[in-house]
Amino acid sequence: MKKVFMLGVLSIAILLRPTFVAADSLTFTGLGSGSWVTLNLGSVTETGWAGEIKWLYQTPSDTPGTAITTYCADLFDDAKLPTQTVNTTTTTALDASITGGTSLSLNALPNAGAKAAYLVNTYTTSAHASNEAAAGLQIAVWQAMFGVSSFTYTAAAGVTSAANGYYTNLMNTLASSPSTVLSSTATYFDVANDSTHAFWNANGQDQIVGSPEPSILFLLAFAVAAASAYQYRLSRRGEAVPVSAVR
Repeated sequence: MKKVFMLGVLSIAILLRPTFVAADSLTFTGLGSGSWVTLNLGSVTETGWAGEIKWLYQTPSDTPGTAITTYCADLFDDAKLPTQTVNTTTTTALDASITGGTSLSLNALPNAGAKAAYLVNTYTTSAHASNEAAAGLQIAVWQAMFGVSSFTYTAAAGVTSAANGYYTNLMNTLASSPSTVLSSTATYFDVANDSTHAFWNANGQDQIVGSPEPSILFLLAFAVAAASAYQYRLSRRGEAVPVSAVR
């Protein structure tokens, strides 16, 4: 019975393990931590959302309605479109296409995906608690992917400070430990609409799937703690059982 219980708990923990998600469709549910910023791209000025975007995802094999949080991997922001059909590819595939001369994300620089993935993987958890930090992280992702001179922006001083800090940390890590950055992967990008991007339209919404929801991490920790507690209880119970004398 003990082995069956432990196997069941471990099976649940494996099923609940934090993973990145590829979605066939994303349904917008709201905006998370972040703020609105004014972007200047060439002759175009637009107001865009910088920060977390909340979605429900669904694939043919998934139960509808699982929540994910993303950051945008493009300078064009259609975050509030009700539903988007996505065609996902990996960070590695994105970088390979740029290196080969055919970018899946318009005007993206070499290793754009890896740099963005490093920022998302490293800072999303801490940025989640602050609107200014989340917005700054988004801006740093855009700067890493397209270059600091590819656009200008207007935002609160806290947002600018956060963006500068994240980008500086990225560049310092890239200089001191390039493999740390260049081996980073966000696993999935939505690149369904990149070929139609231009400075006068915003037909696509590229997404980097961010870190797992805190609730998933909590459930995983709870399952491990429950298994450990049950194991300890059984061991104590075994020690307390007296050995009967043989007559």
